[in-house]
Amino acid sequence: MRTSVVWMALAFIGDTMISSLIDIKGISPDFSIIALVVLALAAGPVPGTVGGFTIGLIQDLSNPAVLGLHALCKCTLGFSLGSLRSRLVHGMPVVEGVVVALAVILHDLVFLLVQSRLTDDGFLRPFLTQSLPVALYSAVAGIVVIRLAEMMGILGEEE
Repeated sequence: MRTSVVWMALAFIGDTMISSLIDIKGISPDFSIIALVVLALAAGPVPGTVGGFTIGLIQDLSNPAVLGLHALCKCTLGFSLGSLRSRLVHGMPVVEGVVVALAVILHDLVFLLVQSRLTDDGFLRPFLTQSLPVALYSAVAGIVVIRLAEMMGILGEEE
């Protein structure tokens, strides 16, 4: 429970305060997905699902037009990442970066497809100009956050 609250707070603080400080030409890491990745890998599928739903619902409250879409995407992502936790190699930055990048890409893929109602203009341009750069930046930032989590003893190999 404490771990979930810590990572949800990181998502909120990262998205509201840190993102604006480290953005590069309007591109900043997606701290909500980074926090969800760490939470799901540290605690498993159920806390990952609940954490994803909570983080997504909080994001949805700022945009009522798509109410529930972030919650659905992050809930599914949290469960999937939590289910993968025993299959991943811990301690390899490349693996961790790829997991974060793929999480951002999959989240944005589903989100943009539903939001755009499957039209090319509403999906392709934002995906190529926003989602892919954010995924790369999030992968780099995610490696740093995951390293910090491992040094703090929150994330590591299962015994």
